[in-house]
Amino acid sequence: MVPLFTIFLLIVLIIVILVTCFEFFKSRDVKEEGTFLQEPPSPRRLPIIGHMHLLAGYEVPYQAFADLGKKFGSVFKLQLGSVKCVVVNEQRNVREALVTKGHHFDYRPNFERYQSLFSGNKENSLAFCDWSSTQKVRREMLKAYTFPRAFTNKYVALEQIISKETQQLIGNIEGEEGSVHLKPILLKKCANIFLKHFCTESFNSNDAEFEKMVENFDEVFYEVNQGYAADFLPFLMPFHQKKMQKMSKVTHEIREFITKKVIKDKFTSFNCETEPNDYLESLIRHVKLENQKDSESPTLDWEMALFALEDIIGGHSAVGNFLIKLFGFLVDEPEVQKKIQTEIDRTVGSDRSVTICDRNNMPYTEGVIFEAIRLIASPIVPRVANQTSSINGYKIEKGTVLFLNNYDLSMSEKLWDSPDKFQPERFVKNEKFFKPEHFLPFGGGRRSCMGYKLVQLVSFGVLSAIMQRFNIRKVQNESYTVPVGSLALGKDTFKFRFEKR
Repeated sequence: MVPLFTIFLLIVLIIVILVTCFEFFKSRDVKEEGTFLQEPPSPRRLPIIGHMHLLAGYEVPYQAFADLGKKFGSVFKLQLGSVKCVVVNEQRNVREALVTKGHHFDYRPNFERYQSLFSGNKENSLAFCDWSSTQKVRREMLKAYTFPRAFTNKYVALEQIISKETQQLIGNIEGEEGSVHLKPILLKKCANIFLKHFCTESFNSNDAEFEKMVENFDEVFYEVNQGYAADFLPFLMPFHQKKMQKMSKVTHEIREFITKKVIKDKFTSFNCETEPNDYLESLIRHVKLENQKDSESPTLDWEMALFALEDIIGGHSAVGNFLIKLFGFLVDEPEVQKKIQTEIDRTVGSDRSVTICDRNNMPYTEGVIFEAIRLIASPIVPRVANQTSSINGYKIEKGTVLFLNNYDLSMSEKLWDSPDKFQPERFVKNEKFFKPEHFLPFGGGRRSCMGYKLVQLVSFGVLSAIMQRFNIRKVQNESYTVPVGSLALGKDTFKFRFEKR
């Protein structure tokens, strides 16, 4: 007869073994190169909010991520409300997530706010959708327009569009007396550049409906660049209901303008046997050909095509907001302004205007643009793991949101000398433009920003046109503190004085 105490001990031992095995198999991942993956380190968390309290006191969360990285390492785990997250610092880890294993991390977060901004389906968005065959088609169609090759017809046409709009911008500035609220003027010029390039349409700057469209796009751009606790604590969303209702109204007004004033009758009148002249016609052609196939699940239907068109046209808000921030830096840097002007005078003189074809001969001006991008340190859109994978040997579970810390890459003292200072020279080497490999402001891999080339080209055209003719001066009692961690600025922002050279 086995004593009861012995039986009890055996039962306890079996339970301990079973629990130990369960925890072992639960915490382990697939083998990678013969080793088991570790869980990323993580701070102690609080109930409900998780680690959200650790982000308090910082201008942007990515500054907190950089500081936490000093304590917990370059890859660490956070629980932000109900969302499992991993923060990725340092260049080699960010590159692993973007490029080496980019196909493991090509989904986007399912934030309810993003869903509602795109008719309840984030897959309608170019930036916030998961990777799919539809997204691949959309990106392939965009390439010819967002990455026009130098000296091709599309590039020459874009050069002419930018030159025309910047000359009108100069005329608008000259027509202003005293301080100039540049943002609304500049946004309309950027909008016309995008509309003309992608849709072969443009509008008078005084057109009330056009002005309203530009304001609406800017409002949406500001909204998507805000971070809310409700993104991680969905039970707080009712507190944003009024704002989301307003955004719904704004996006509806944008759709109405695009449909009536930009597309008009082009969908019905376009002949699929002809080559498309612009991105809009490329979308129309693709959708019509898909319809002819009578496919039950087309890769791109007209509703998705409309969202793609609105997304890319809305890119003008990003460029316009960025340029206002750039001028916000320059107004405090008169010596930088002089160096840009010296380079302009040396390259083109005073007999003609600068064009985007002069970029290769103006590395310092190009460096000014990239230095502003660096200091703003706009975040890389968060990724989501589409499968269980790893970064730097740490396990990343499927469904985990990845924050790739661009702030750390842009502002680390390990990577940059005097990172807080505005020094465009850091992007010039041997009198040529030079971009360090650790500088990744537009992400990388197949989810890299589709519009970054246009940001560079339009920014160069506008910056060089203004600096060729003006010195930028401060307005009395105006503050020029440039917010970091986002490209977006509020509606009422910096005013400048433009002093003729």
